[in-house]
Amino acid sequence: MSIWVGLIALGVGLGTSFFLPVPQTLKTNFDAGQSLYALGEYQGAIEEYSKIVEFSSSAVRTDSVRVAFGDGLELPVVAAAWYQLGNAYKRSGQHDEAVEAFRHVTTMESVDESFRSLVQFQVAETRFLQKQYPQAAEEYKRFVRLFPNSDLAGQALFYAGWSEFNDKRYDPAIETLTDMLGRYPEDRYAPDSQFRIASSHYEKENYEVAVAQADIVLERYPNSPVIAQSTYLRAQSFDKLGHAEEAISAYRSVRDLYDRMFELLRGSFRERKNVDFENYRQLFETSSLRVAEIYRREGKFEEAYQELITAQETAEERFYKAKVQMRLGDNYMEWKRFAEAYTAYNQVIDLYGDTPYPPIAQYNKGEARYFADDFSQARDEYLLVSQNYPDSETGLRANALYSAGWSSEKVQDYETALRLYGQVVESFPRSEQAPLCLLRMGRVNTEQQRFDDAVIAYRQIAENYGETRHASDANYGLGLLYKQQGNLDDAIAAFSRVGRSAGEVYVASLVEAANIHIGAGRSDDGRAMLDKLLVGVTGDRALEANAHYQISQLDLNNDNFIDAIRRYTKVIDEYPESQVIRDAHYGRALAYHKANRFAPALADYQWLLGQNLPESMELKVEFAKALSHAAMGQDTQATALLRRVIDSGDETLGRNAQLQLISMAEKRDPQDAIRIYEDMLASLTTTDDKVRVLIRLASAYFRLNQFDKSIEASQQLMDVAVESEDIANALFVQGNSYFRSGDLATAVQTYQSIVDNYPQIGWARNAQFQIGIAFNKMASGNISYLPQVADEFEQYYNTYPDDERAVYAYYYAAFAYYRLGKWRVASDTFDELAGNFPQSEFAPQAMFRAGESIFNLAQGGNRAKKKEIFEEAMGKYEMVLSRFPRSDMVDDALYNKAWAIIHLSDLGEEFTKEDALPLFEQIVSEHTLGDYGAASQFTLGDYYYGEKAYDQATNAYQTFLQLFPQDKLQSKDKGLRRKAETLLGHLSEIEAYNVYTEGEKYFDAQDYDTAVTIFQDVITRFPDSDQAVNAAVNIAAAYMAQEDYRQAGEEFQRVVDNYSGDSRFTPQVDFARQQLEALEEARVL
Repeated sequence: MSIWVGLIALGVGLGTSFFLPVPQTLKTNFDAGQSLYALGEYQGAIEEYSKIVEFSSSAVRTDSVRVAFGDGLELPVVAAAWYQLGNAYKRSGQHDEAVEAFRHVTTMESVDESFRSLVQFQVAETRFLQKQYPQAAEEYKRFVRLFPNSDLAGQALFYAGWSEFNDKRYDPAIETLTDMLGRYPEDRYAPDSQFRIASSHYEKENYEVAVAQADIVLERYPNSPVIAQSTYLRAQSFDKLGHAEEAISAYRSVRDLYDRMFELLRGSFRERKNVDFENYRQLFETSSLRVAEIYRREGKFEEAYQELITAQETAEERFYKAKVQMRLGDNYMEWKRFAEAYTAYNQVIDLYGDTPYPPIAQYNKGEARYFADDFSQARDEYLLVSQNYPDSETGLRANALYSAGWSSEKVQDYETALRLYGQVVESFPRSEQAPLCLLRMGRVNTEQQRFDDAVIAYRQIAENYGETRHASDANYGLGLLYKQQGNLDDAIAAFSRVGRSAGEVYVASLVEAANIHIGAGRSDDGRAMLDKLLVGVTGDRALEANAHYQISQLDLNNDNFIDAIRRYTKVIDEYPESQVIRDAHYGRALAYHKANRFAPALADYQWLLGQNLPESMELKVEFAKALSHAAMGQDTQATALLRRVIDSGDETLGRNAQLQLISMAEKRDPQDAIRIYEDMLASLTTTDDKVRVLIRLASAYFRLNQFDKSIEASQQLMDVAVESEDIANALFVQGNSYFRSGDLATAVQTYQSIVDNYPQIGWARNAQFQIGIAFNKMASGNISYLPQVADEFEQYYNTYPDDERAVYAYYYAAFAYYRLGKWRVASDTFDELAGNFPQSEFAPQAMFRAGESIFNLAQGGNRAKKKEIFEEAMGKYEMVLSRFPRSDMVDDALYNKAWAIIHLSDLGEEFTKEDALPLFEQIVSEHTLGDYGAASQFTLGDYYYGEKAYDQATNAYQTFLQLFPQDKLQSKDKGLRRKAETLLGHLSEIEAYNVYTEGEKYFDAQDYDTAVTIFQDVITRFPDSDQAVNAAVNIAAAYMAQEDYRQAGEEFQRVVDNYSGDSRFTPQVDFARQQLEALEEARVL
């Protein structure tokens, strides 16, 4: 009693009540927390549970205090508090705190394992709810590792896979879900796992696999609610694959499941799985819309219409009915039945005014009138959007006013258009349409010659919308405006302000600026602008293609046909997916035609005619194709196309086609033309008329190979002509007639008279070229003319360096020097060709020939000189490889470079022969059936043979025989196959000998077992070699040495049996017989 009194007194003396905690207090706190939790007062519950978990007293063992926790479960009060604290945190959205609370429970050994498993599941589920999917996946997997036999293990593994799926880690998801099916195949989440596997393949765009995996769901789990999602996934996959019929069938299967799904979903709900009836209803509704969309995409508008009508008849929800009605209108629009579309949208407004669709339907009514070309009525409908739906979305109202402005432009009511555009800018300045309206104001004002107002509109865009793409459009418009006014410097400045982000406008702007520079004679500035463009578009394939195309157009317009062809080809070859691919083919065809390369022009025209072109474009292509046929003398094909153009009714093209038919008729029957021209001459009085007829007459005789008469007519022309152009033309026809008749010397004299007397006339250029051609023809039978060939063509390319035939002149001159053995001059000339015309078809060969000419200089030089020459030659070959990596000369360059290295290896220590091997291997790999493939592979074998690397040599020769059967060898390489077979025989013998020698070493060391093994290997691997019989004899000898006489006798007998028929092996056979006799005499057998 005295103790209690003392304690009480102490409490009073300290001014506070003394509290002795008891188990009931903890239970009371827990019950209070539970009550608050049940009422949704989670913060209050957290405070009560926290009192328990924060409690600490040596007087009370908290693990002995237990509380009832549902279904007859009792838990230590602290464990129960931590658990409920986690739940309260989770319910209040404090997920990290919830996980921390749950973790305390999972580490308590006093808590039953089944409950700890439940808590671990809660940790994973909390992370899942947080959408922290990587952590959720790990926690679910941790649950499975700790509690693999739990009833929740299958569900946990499913959610682990689903977490990975949500994290877009589809391969791990597939692996996890597959593991789930393998470990828990009967789990209620097995169907969901299989569906998520299918979904993962769908997300990976493996649509065929997705279909196969979805089929497994339908086969194995026909009573699972997930069959609707799986069927829908099949439909989506078929849709993505472009398999329209299968997709439609699958979508309809989803729809057919509608009634059954309600029963399946109720069953799933009873299993306590999360179900969403609304989700499935939307799935069914979407299926109907997707079927209609597929039909519409394929142009089957009637089928799409019937599908939508069915969908609307079966729909229950008004919003969905309104949506279907909108789709009916959209279908009519694409069907180009604009009146019906108008009615369909009007029904949306009349029948479904309580849905979100009427404002959009009103706008679409305007669209229906617009595309029916009823622009005035369209404008009225667009304006009703703002009048009838003033609270609709700002963007829709702004767009309606913008479209009303467009419609006003269509009826040429420009004042109203400008007013409406201005209204958008004033009322909706932050809308997307505001800068577009300013652009239209700029262009309308430009067309109306109101240049000051146009400039104001464009500048307003730059000032108020400078961060948008429309600023670039404005600068482009300003550039065009200034260009039209002749303010070229201002135009260039405006075009140059267009930024890279403007895409195609950026391309168009810099091309315009470059064109101004080039037109003003500033070609270098123009090219610099184009280089800037190409750098700017790098990385965006669409823009790269468009840039190259626009530069091609520029080259074509400036008569740079070779550059144009090269760049059009780049677009076609490297950007086949580009939107400008058709235009590139057409442009290239024109460039080919103008460059007199008609066959490739025809190929491009033919490609275009197979592309379903608009009628006007098709006529244009057919006319151009007819001209190419005519230029090639293919009059039948040309005539058929020209008549089709004439019959088309196109006035301009038809008139040009008729003129072309007359010209072709003259070419078809020159004899008739000659009679016409001679009759005309008798009646002509004016000099101009006589000149025109005489030149045609001379040309007609030339085409008939009546060269004497052609010369005579040309002379008549010179007798009456006054203009230098006409006289030079007549001389050129004369020179060609002498050339064709074989009088090359007179042809040269005639051409030379043009060059000497009329150097400023265009015919002088042609004549200078023909002089070189004539000397080249003379040199084919007499190499003494080669110096003249070189001189004349050198004069040509020096006089006309920018002419398209300059490249040919370089080529002829270089080969003349090459044939003369003037290697250094030949190399320099080839080098100039490649440098001046890097895009020419001759450039790769010229650079190679430059190296080859240098290579030939090595004959007879000293070691130092040869080293210098081979290094220079190798440099040329490397230029071929770096500058022209796709040319036909790559294997030539690789082969010659390899041999240059081999020669250099003999002249110093910088290179070894082994350095050449990768080049030979590259030739074999990348140019197997080229000129050097066989020789390169054979050379590899020879190298290894010479280095005594017999295994590698064997492989090389065997590879040669595999890659190059006799029928694939060029004539120069036909003998290599026999050589390879012979050398393989030698190599086999060498290898057999080496193995045999190794066996002898063991034999001499009295390691007979190892020796026998090696000798057996010789016999097995090289049965036809000379060493096989020696190995057989030594096997017997090894058994003799080990006193295994019976085995020795058998081996000697085998030698006699196997080799006695071959005279080459008589000594070995005789030796074996002698040993057998000795063994028999010794009676050891």
